[in-house]
Amino acid sequence: MSDPYPNAVRSISPGTARVVEEMVVMLGEMDIHDVRVSVLARRAGVAIPTVYYNFRSLTDIIVEATVVMIDRFLGSFSQNLSAMARAAANVDEEHFRLVASDFMELCWSSSANDSIRRLAPLITYFRQVAPEDVRLREVQARELTRLIEVLYSAQGKDWISRDDDAAAFAVVHYTCVLGQAIFWHPAFGPLTTIDFSQGTGRLRYQTTLQKNFSDMLVPKGAAE
Repeated sequence: MSDPYPNAVRSISPGTARVVEEMVVMLGEMDIHDVRVSVLARRAGVAIPTVYYNFRSLTDIIVEATVVMIDRFLGSFSQNLSAMARAAANVDEEHFRLVASDFMELCWSSSANDSIRRLAPLITYFRQVAPEDVRLREVQARELTRLIEVLYSAQGKDWISRDDDAAAFAVVHYTCVLGQAIFWHPAFGPLTTIDFSQGTGRLRYQTTLQKNFSDMLVPKGAAE
């Protein structure tokens, strides 16, 4: 069985893991300020003193759970990134295009948007209460590096234009994806894409809105 906390939580005992895992579930169901230690302990199947034996405070548990949640969220893209890397290693350009398109579609899917809306306040809270904790940045850097490496590999085979800045694209891409909770609207459409329509892939930043959203911006009577 794989480690449920890959590269996320420091050395953790089985009892502590149950508490963190239940906190992950609860944070998916309710806001931070609605979490109660008594409910957490009951749902995790441990006594309240056990919770405080392993953690200094409820805040510490939320911090641990947040790292797990962001790790799992970004890890949800790993299957596509791994498939892209394998396609590059096997020099299978057609399959690379397919899984690259799947990756971008997943990043801008409604399920990803829903997850990000849940994660956004947790990330903000994490940065407020644990500014010295680098684990969240480490998880983000890991996935960012993976995407950059895959794009560089494709550029080395001329599957993606070498004129495009893969590192800058990866940074902007994940910034946009993780920023969905703040400003993005489904009518915007994907803000980033890998465009294979002209043969060689191009790393694009979408600057045009879908028509239905553009229509929303036109003042009444302006088009009459």
